[in-house]
Amino acid sequence: TDLVIFQRFPGLTFLAASVGATLVGRLSASVVATICSAALITSNHLLPGSVTDNIALDLLALLFFVIVSSTVAYVLALRDASAEREAAVRSQLDEIVGQVEAERNTMNQILQQMPSGVIVTDGEGNLTLQNTRSRQLLESDFDLGQGLESFISEAPWIGRRPDGVVYAPDEYPLVRAVRDGEVVLGERITIEREDGSSVILEVDATPIRARTGEVIVGAVASFQDVSERIETQDRLARSTRRLTQIQSVTDAALSGLGVDELADQLLRKVREVLEADSATLLLLDRTGTMLIEHTTIGAKTDGATLPIPMGSGIAGTIASTNSPIVAEDLSTYQVVRPWLVRSMRSLMGVPLVYRGEVKGVIHVATRTRRLFTAEEIEVAELAANRIAVTLERAALYDSRSDMAHALQRSLLPSSLPKIDGVELAALYHPFSPDHEIGGDFYDVYPHGEGTWGVVVGDVSGKGPKAAAIMGLAAHTMRALARYESRPSAVLAALNDTLLAAERVTEEQFCTACEMRLRSEPGHLRITLCLAGHPPPLLMRADGSVEEAGLPGTLLGSFRDPELHDVVLDLRPGDALVAYTDGLVERRDVGIDEGQRTLAELLSTCTELSAEEITARISREIVERVSLDDDVAVFVIRKT
Repeated sequence: TDLVIFQRFPGLTFLAASVGATLVGRLSASVVATICSAALITSNHLLPGSVTDNIALDLLALLFFVIVSSTVAYVLALRDASAEREAAVRSQLDEIVGQVEAERNTMNQILQQMPSGVIVTDGEGNLTLQNTRSRQLLESDFDLGQGLESFISEAPWIGRRPDGVVYAPDEYPLVRAVRDGEVVLGERITIEREDGSSVILEVDATPIRARTGEVIVGAVASFQDVSERIETQDRLARSTRRLTQIQSVTDAALSGLGVDELADQLLRKVREVLEADSATLLLLDRTGTMLIEHTTIGAKTDGATLPIPMGSGIAGTIASTNSPIVAEDLSTYQVVRPWLVRSMRSLMGVPLVYRGEVKGVIHVATRTRRLFTAEEIEVAELAANRIAVTLERAALYDSRSDMAHALQRSLLPSSLPKIDGVELAALYHPFSPDHEIGGDFYDVYPHGEGTWGVVVGDVSGKGPKAAAIMGLAAHTMRALARYESRPSAVLAALNDTLLAAERVTEEQFCTACEMRLRSEPGHLRITLCLAGHPPPLLMRADGSVEEAGLPGTLLGSFRDPELHDVVLDLRPGDALVAYTDGLVERRDVGIDEGQRTLAELLSTCTELSAEEITARISREIVERVSLDDDVAVFVIRKT
């Protein structure tokens, strides 16, 4: 090395060392360079034979350059360390972001695959997420960031509460959750779509709060389709109700009804509980090879009872296979009786089986297309089993006694009392040609000072047992009228008497329309109460006709019956017509149609007296049709 250059420029070594340390950018390199420079200066300036004698200046230069080079190297080292830390942090952040993104994708996939619909909003009520199930249930989509209420207002559906009231856009659970912080659990909404379809949703909604728990930063709603569950619950409830109805009818019918009367009554009940238009009973003949149409209600048949061979047609197939058949479209089936295809569209039939043997077939039909459910088939089979048992027992009951005839005659008043300003008239027509004892009755008796009691009733069954209950009911009400002023109280006491009476079995019951009459200035005040009885028809002087009274519980079957007193006033020309169900209900005529026919007839009787009204009813209805039951009619007219 040419040492003259160091003599001329004693700081050149330090400058070179600092540059080297700067280029390397490390504190350790700067230290090494400084040490080397110091060694060179020492060898050139301090040791014997040095080329310069300016030692102090070189030492100051050495110190200066040591400080400068060390500072620069330290700063650069800090920069690199910071850069390394930033790179490490960036790497960690990238890793965290990747994990978050992966978890977000996983969560999104879970949300999209959930069986429940999910909708999420931010704190301003703007929509941020909707999963696939939500789109399917609502049949609508939204734009990210769209306002929730705007989305609801523009949606192709409306939401209804269980009571039928339509939701306003700001009343939906998710809106309330994000706006008010309300937590909603299990709220049911019926979504009605534009195409007429609907779905019942069960909705949960909850706000999403910040860590402080005060600020709402969003909300989430989840909902699921519960239509099938609710429908199943409703079906089970209907089936239970139907079974209860069939139980009550068959049990009540086990006492004292003949086959014809019993078949008609049970068919009417079966048609009612299965909500069908017609019901038919076919029984095997004595040879066991032919089915004979015994009774049909709710449809006009061909009139002739054509025998149906076992295995022929729908009924013959049911009997031969001992299995039910559901015909959704009758036109595609071989039918022996033309009236079925002519007037009905769908049918369900089940066999009547008694002690393992097929005794007949019962089927119900509808005028519109219908697919009967498995639950309805079970109800029909249970009803058929009970009917089979009931009919077998009823076939053994065919005797009537003279004592029963005398008892019924004693229960019907020989004459009606005279009441100022009031006309009374009654009509009784037994079902059987030889005037067998029936269950219908009426009576008039004093009900206190200035008032009269009138009752029209119907006891289940016929014969001596029915007559015994009629006698018990009539005499009990006459006695109770002395102490009870309200008809409902009289009927409630009668119900207790029937339940306690040993002669009244659990299968027997009684319906009644109890009335209290009191003349007042310018009108006749009537207080009436119904116990399982058809409502009387109120005929006004202007020809309008309406039902009177509120439905009540039949007597002799339940404790604490539901009974209601209703007060009405008859003014001159008005009339009240009470009757038993035999007047309005027959095999080929439903009770609603029969009541409409009676109401139409009464609307033309405004100028007639009470006697003339009963004569008109007898002539136009009783004598013109084939009755299926006894008929009792009582007319009260204000003159």
